[in-house]
Amino acid sequence: MTEKTKKIHIELKSGESGITSFAGLWPAVELFRKAGLPRTIDSAVGARSSRGFRDSEHILSLVLLHLSGGSAADHLPFLKEKLSFEKLGVPVPSPSALRKWLNEFHNGDEDGKRGMGKAFIPEENGYLKGLGTVLSRLFAFAAAHSPREHITLDQDATFIETEESGANWNYKGQKSYQALNTYCPEYDLVAGSRYGDGNVPPGWKQKEELERILESLPEEVKGVSLRSDSAGYQTDLLTWCTEGKHSRFGYIPVGISCPVGEEFKKAVRAVPEEDWKPLGKERGGKQEGNGTVQEWAEVVYVPTNLGRKKHGRDYRFLAVRERWDGLLSPQKDRQEERKTESESEAIASPGDQLYFTEAIRLLEEEVPGVKKLHLLDLGGRVYKTFGIVTNIEDGADGGIFGYGQGDPMDGEKIIRWQRKRSGKAEEIHHILKDELGGGHVPSKRFGANAAWWTIAVLALNLHNLMKHRLLPEEYGKSRPKSLRFLLYTMVGKIVTHGRRTVLKIWTGDRGGTLFASVMKRLELLQSMPD
Repeated sequence: MTEKTKKIHIELKSGESGITSFAGLWPAVELFRKAGLPRTIDSAVGARSSRGFRDSEHILSLVLLHLSGGSAADHLPFLKEKLSFEKLGVPVPSPSALRKWLNEFHNGDEDGKRGMGKAFIPEENGYLKGLGTVLSRLFAFAAAHSPREHITLDQDATFIETEESGANWNYKGQKSYQALNTYCPEYDLVAGSRYGDGNVPPGWKQKEELERILESLPEEVKGVSLRSDSAGYQTDLLTWCTEGKHSRFGYIPVGISCPVGEEFKKAVRAVPEEDWKPLGKERGGKQEGNGTVQEWAEVVYVPTNLGRKKHGRDYRFLAVRERWDGLLSPQKDRQEERKTESESEAIASPGDQLYFTEAIRLLEEEVPGVKKLHLLDLGGRVYKTFGIVTNIEDGADGGIFGYGQGDPMDGEKIIRWQRKRSGKAEEIHHILKDELGGGHVPSKRFGANAAWWTIAVLALNLHNLMKHRLLPEEYGKSRPKSLRFLLYTMVGKIVTHGRRTVLKIWTGDRGGTLFASVMKRLELLQSMPD
């Protein structure tokens, strides 16, 4: 017998309901204001015309667009309709008004200097520089509420792929722009981001970008450390940090991945077998059976561009090796699912290893992805090889590197510390490009795209500051898509009684209790002084 379907009566009413489907974004609006961003934006940016929306209104609208899941200027009407915050003093511009405003960030005088075959980043106009000031303001707000004397700066670049006509081709053969992010893990904030063309090398003028970031740091910060991938392996950057040439911060400890060229491989081959030490389990316990997968050693390596110094700190090179089973990652994942214990032992046996340098060379030429593994034959086995350069001495206090105060540093701790940057950098890039609107390129004008990206960074920072300062501890690792589901997209109703406007939230609804908790913490959070 077929169950009778209950009839649902639908009633359509004219007019507006006053209901918002993004009531959970209101704490982001309040935090935006408590951090003093409207005042900073309107005084530092100055891109608005004499009439129309203020700079702070444009930026707040874009921040809310990013957090709500929108990714283009054409999504603004939907945001305006779903947000319904205009009665609460949050106007949303039209797509055409926003595009006109974004174009103000473009420095047209620099267009002729861009192009393929040359590394060049257009000089920012005053409006775009003002956006950098806004990022610094929010960073200072975080530092004022949780002072730290020493912080870490992780520099990593990412490509933003596009078919937009104004973009250039990168070394991977893709049309793209590129952003060099400087991320601070202690605050979980991006301290600054440099926007450039895709054809610019990832580490181009990285020292200058670091100097710019250092000048923007709040006075609470007394010291910094630097981590980077091999794009940061540059003589001027290493020398500048090691010789303490910055007037405020002096010596800057570094951990930077170094290229594994033939001279470095020669130095690795010269390491006696007994000098290789197991890399411990702190990084996730990468072990297979009873055999250590990764080992490390300090190598005697003096590149011509980084000679030994008679005085002061010296450069140290650390190598990490990992037994290679002859498979690339996708192949390895498939074979691991099918492999028996006896087969596992067979693959790991010396008889199945590739022994000869010539075989490795041919493999690198014929199989994409092998060359970046830096395969090296050592003692009859083949290893993936990685290198790190550092100016941190053994015995240095590990307190500033995330270890216990007074815990002395050694090579293994330096490697662990340096490696913490890589996974987080990829996560930040993914969130900005895929979970927020940073992956969208709205214009053929370079400056407009740079402004769009910087505001996506601001949205990420506001999200991270909110989850750490306003949300319970268990939400500390929540990404924008998670809070979009848990908090941002909860329903509220905006009602007006006389001159009083009220945003009604029901604690029994999904996210209502969490919203109430956030607002209580927000009330206790001190506003940023002028």
